[in-house]
Amino acid sequence: MSRILVVILFASTLLVACISIPEKYTALPPGEWRASLKIYDAEAEIIAAEEQSESSKEYLDLPFNFKVVYDTPDSFHLEFRNAEETIIVDDIHFGLDRKTAFDTITIEFPTYDTYFKGILDEGIIEGHWFVNYKENYSIPFIAYHGQNHRFTTVKTEADDFSGRWDITFDYDTEDPYKAIGLFNQDGNYLDGTVMTETGDYRFLEGEVQANKMKLSVFDGAHAFYFEAKNTGDKSITGVFKSGKHYTSNWIATRNDDIELGNPFELTKVIDPQYNWQKSFTNLAGEEESLASEAWKKADIKIVNIIGSWCPNCKDETRFLKQYLADNQDKDIYMTSVCFERYKDDLDRNLKQINSYKSKLDIPWRMLYGGYASKKLASEQFPFLNKIISYPTMMIIDKEDKIRYIHTGFNGPATPHFDGFVKKFEGIINEIK
Repeated sequence: MSRILVVILFASTLLVACISIPEKYTALPPGEWRASLKIYDAEAEIIAAEEQSESSKEYLDLPFNFKVVYDTPDSFHLEFRNAEETIIVDDIHFGLDRKTAFDTITIEFPTYDTYFKGILDEGIIEGHWFVNYKENYSIPFIAYHGQNHRFTTVKTEADDFSGRWDITFDYDTEDPYKAIGLFNQDGNYLDGTVMTETGDYRFLEGEVQANKMKLSVFDGAHAFYFEAKNTGDKSITGVFKSGKHYTSNWIATRNDDIELGNPFELTKVIDPQYNWQKSFTNLAGEEESLASEAWKKADIKIVNIIGSWCPNCKDETRFLKQYLADNQDKDIYMTSVCFERYKDDLDRNLKQINSYKSKLDIPWRMLYGGYASKKLASEQFPFLNKIISYPTMMIIDKEDKIRYIHTGFNGPATPHFDGFVKKFEGIINEIK
């Protein structure tokens, strides 16, 4: 054997010894992925029209992150991350695109009736996010394996956006509305949430570069994008985008004392002649009165008006489920009245509510109230001044009198959540 051959064989042996051969995987490569939805950007389209430039983009990226975790060599789940929130998804299906001969993947969010479908090729997934209850509604997306940043990997000097902000959305329209921004910053990293009187905008995550901030969230139901610029004098101005088309301009100033309206005072009783005998459709497709026999016997009744498509409703439902599990000594009878997104399609709405109940393992009665219209919901409960938010929760005593009404839900993404928990516990102890 020649000296050269010996050297080659020795080097090859070292190379094999130093390389860690990854375990085989059955479908998606394990580890970190970065994805982005391509959302409509009206401003960019105007610029493109004015400049007649093909290079001007008509879409911007709404980024989010997920992780592929193998539970066994043949099964895995996805973990979608938004700041402190982790959403586990295991409804994943594979197929073959006959036109391209590439593998296809479908990632479903059954509690929200949405899904991703795309083509998988060499660590890249490209396709669309579909919302079943909206006609012809889909948003293009692309995901890359091996990336874990949100917006960029760039590190720059960064203005300070942390703190409590007094926000006005749609300030340039006839219908502005107030909100509170709560942002936490560590260098270039930024997270937080935005609270309104009817709920929060979930766990936002993003970054600050120089004098600009960007935040995003994707939770299977909503795709939100916030961008803002420091304009000096403790003020910022920005744009909020939701889903495929919605855009709102907003301004904000630092204000440590800003508060929203009391959620226990927004919805009021206007007629004490409650109609608890009113019937709704149960999950078997039969009419059922709110005042069932179990209702009549209970010391406390809770009716929460929700939609399966609503993340704030999901937060409230999870809270109530945990509270009931921890307080089984209390005689509380729960009912959810659901207002759903399929118009004039009872069977599909009941199927969606059944799926929601099953996925969240909800132990109480769920009824179908009708199409997801606040006007319709208000008509179904005419003894209230109006329904302005999903969820809306009524807490009712043994004599069938409404004692408290809670509108909206600022959940665990907000610092108000702990205060709500204490208030709710006090109300139950007061009524029982």
